[in-house]
Amino acid sequence: MERTQRIYRRKKEESNKMTGAQLLINIIAWFVIHMLIAYRCTKISTFYLKKNRKLFKVRSWETVEIFKKLGVHRWKTWLPDAGKLFKRGFYKKKWESRTKEYAQLFLIETNRAELTHWISILPSILFFIWNSPSIGVCMVIYAIVAILVQRYNRIRIHQVVLKLK
Repeated sequence: MERTQRIYRRKKEESNKMTGAQLLINIIAWFVIHMLIAYRCTKISTFYLKKNRKLFKVRSWETVEIFKKLGVHRWKTWLPDAGKLFKRGFYKKKWESRTKEYAQLFLIETNRAELTHWISILPSILFFIWNSPSIGVCMVIYAIVAILVQRYNRIRIHQVVLKLK
């Protein structure tokens, strides 16, 4: 009985380890899937993203303070921004203008980025197929973290837009 338990534990530990090939497959698959979704989302009209849809609406409990308690302001700069990879992309790492128009465009682009990451959660289910559940969960968490950043940015940018009016 004890020998069987040791074998089971060892098999379980081995299944939780990721090989170099698996890591490479995960990186390539996540990058390709995410870039395809991001590219498709660049084609969505700004009219659609401009509307105050339920998905993009700031909830009453969402405040800058809540997001700061989660530390979003500290780690958000670690996430990559693929805005420059596409012709119609929008780079969000650096504030490039102090005009109201730019601030409103930035606000719309946070909607686009958030939608991209919501959609990215769907194919993350694929990663549960060839990985341990913990790796699949990491893929979902990455998308959720990116959504939190966009929601935090939206609140802050909305405050800028109000000041510029």
